[in-house]
Amino acid sequence: MKVKNIGLSPNHLLLIGFIGIILIGSALLSLPISWNQNIVLSYLDALFISTSAVCVTGLVTVDVALTFSLFGRTVIAVLILLGGLGFAAMVISFSLLFGMNIGISQRTFIKEAYNLSSLQGTLRVVRTVIIAALFFQGIGILLEYFIFRSTYGPLHALGHAVFNTISAFNNAGFDLMGGYQSLTGYKNHLLMNLVTAILIIFGGIGFFVLADCAKNRRWKRLSMHSRIVILMNLCLITIGFIFFMIEERLNPLSAFFQSVTARTAGFNTVDIGSFSQGGQLFMMGLMYIGASPGSTGGGIKTTTTFALILSLGSLMFRREPAAFKRKISTESLFKAYQVLLLSALLILGGSFLILLAEGSRFSFLSVLFETVSAFATVGLSTGITPIISSASKVVLIIIMFAGRVGPITIATSMKARPSHLKYVEEKIFIG
Repeated sequence: MKVKNIGLSPNHLLLIGFIGIILIGSALLSLPISWNQNIVLSYLDALFISTSAVCVTGLVTVDVALTFSLFGRTVIAVLILLGGLGFAAMVISFSLLFGMNIGISQRTFIKEAYNLSSLQGTLRVVRTVIIAALFFQGIGILLEYFIFRSTYGPLHALGHAVFNTISAFNNAGFDLMGGYQSLTGYKNHLLMNLVTAILIIFGGIGFFVLADCAKNRRWKRLSMHSRIVILMNLCLITIGFIFFMIEERLNPLSAFFQSVTARTAGFNTVDIGSFSQGGQLFMMGLMYIGASPGSTGGGIKTTTTFALILSLGSLMFRREPAAFKRKISTESLFKAYQVLLLSALLILGGSFLILLAEGSRFSFLSVLFETVSAFATVGLSTGITPIISSASKVVLIIIMFAGRVGPITIATSMKARPSHLKYVEEKIFIG
């Protein structure tokens, strides 16, 4: 698979790969074998579920537990795995398995897929992706089997454990509880909350960080990227924990779980629709920031947010945008603002189209919440997704896809050949 020989850039390959997996998944979910008895699923709903699974979002238009058979649930779980680990990791893993040579084009493919700054260590990242996925999901399945075993028989307990673990580690938020209740039935179950939250954290922290921590093991030896990611995760989880306890009056366990899952996964142990408007707006902020680069989660990413904060700080305090005795490059800052602008335009544009399609059926806050959740591939919902119109479903499908592959990836894949014209620079009035 040499990019230069087939005339496709790594970005084009990523887009084609994700679209191909989504279409195959939607075709499989459209088969009657994927449904339970007396269930008929439209192709649009099958496409929506497939997109949500591959984009590890978790938004659903139908009740997964009541709609899909064992075959259908298996398809969804496989789609979540493929979407979470990434098309690039799957391609390179099969190449390594069959002893194929991994050249510059394949390494570039990995670099673009996981937002790496260079080609150095690309294969190490892929190995970390596979090893981490097997390790954490294996432990998760074992622990959750005993949790579900208290309620279900052996086979059903194993099925729930496998599905829930895959969904949690890959930050998908799908569940098989039925009735759109997610994990509300386990609100006070300490082990379920902790296991699910830990899977979400390690899945959303980024495979590069996991590889860096496994190699260096000491804080001072970690890369600047890893330090930023770890620091931002600790800060955001703490801030969310305190906010949900004070504003929404949640108990410590529920506040911690919701703070973790709001940024990436989409599970919930409390009714999101019952949150105050301030609580929902705060949760949108967490979703918008999202996970970290090279992870199974979405959002504008923790490192982007950190770079933006440093940039604003440098403007206010007349200091260089630096942290950990290192300066953030101008290119990184410029890219951070590009991500901020593109994501904001995508969310506002999507919300506007849904409001036009739905009329006055839903409030602006509810529509905005759903759109942010789709872009950040979180999957939390105020409950309107199952009852939106077909046009709104199409809008959310596009937003989920754009959020998963990244607005920068889509934007750069559509650019024309660079112009060689040079222009005289001139300042304009800003602000």
